[in-house]
Amino acid sequence: MEAACRAAGEEQSQPGMDGPGDTSMDCYLRSQGLYRKRVAKDGSCLFRAVAEQVLHSQSRHIDVRMACVDYLRKNREKFEAFIEGPFEEYLKCLENPQEWVGQVEISALSLMYKKDFIIYREPNASPSHVTENGFSDKVLLCFSNGNHYDIVYPIEYSEKAALCQSLLYELLYEKVFDTDVKKIVAELSAVGAADDSNGSSEASASDSEDDNCRSKAAAVGDLNGLKSLSDSKHHKSNGNPTLLVLPKKVLKSLNPSVYRNVEYDVWLQSKLDQQKQDFSIAAGMQYSVGDKCKVRLDHNGKFYNAHIQEVCSENGPVVVFVEELGAK
Repeated sequence: MEAACRAAGEEQSQPGMDGPGDTSMDCYLRSQGLYRKRVAKDGSCLFRAVAEQVLHSQSRHIDVRMACVDYLRKNREKFEAFIEGPFEEYLKCLENPQEWVGQVEISALSLMYKKDFIIYREPNASPSHVTENGFSDKVLLCFSNGNHYDIVYPIEYSEKAALCQSLLYELLYEKVFDTDVKKIVAELSAVGAADDSNGSSEASASDSEDDNCRSKAAAVGDLNGLKSLSDSKHHKSNGNPTLLVLPKKVLKSLNPSVYRNVEYDVWLQSKLDQQKQDFSIAAGMQYSVGDKCKVRLDHNGKFYNAHIQEVCSENGPVVVFVEELGAK
């Protein structure tokens, strides 16, 4: 079983973090008129990338995975020689959404969808034509960290997608949330904040972003908060007219020159949420009632002396009492 399965935790990089090689690859791809769209860094990255390019939606990555398993099972004679260990155990492992995949699965996907795969592996190097089945349609990928796949598109993709995305978000906010989008954009433009801090070049660059940051033109609210112009608070910016309170991601989505990678955003937020839960669980196992500890508050970043007042059951959160503030 161990020979047939690859470890689900073998990824080395932290979620959402890029290394120097990623920046070099992005620069090289841009020089070739290409754009790297980041894909969630988990065992389904290849299937997410293929689902988007073949079925036009990353959300169907499980459908693509299961179709691949079915194809491999039906064409066992073509692939069994390349698999270590019992073939059925390998297929069982492959059904796991967190199971990492590679060349065997790419070969199957190529034959399934009649598309050849071209993969960029190193900056300033020609891509590898990893399948050569003679198909006219191609799937372009970028490979990094020894096991991760991102999507590669012509650079025009991000430019056109940014425009379409801004139109969709404008309709969403106007028709669903009853927000005066045109007034918002006008106010932002008045203080030169309509463009993201990276300018329109972000549309052609890679699309990671600082999830802890907000637009310099917007006051900070809940990341998922949606406030209309009529009932939102305003603040002054450099002596200019007051601006609407909106999260950075919303402003970014309304900008026709900046493409927001929503799928990646959602995945990254889920990883951050999971990390917080893991910290809570770890704290629940580590601490006992009465234990002394230091607490750092998010709103000011200061540390305070505190003690554990309650450890919730079933891996729930830990309640602490901060002496200096006299509050839980």
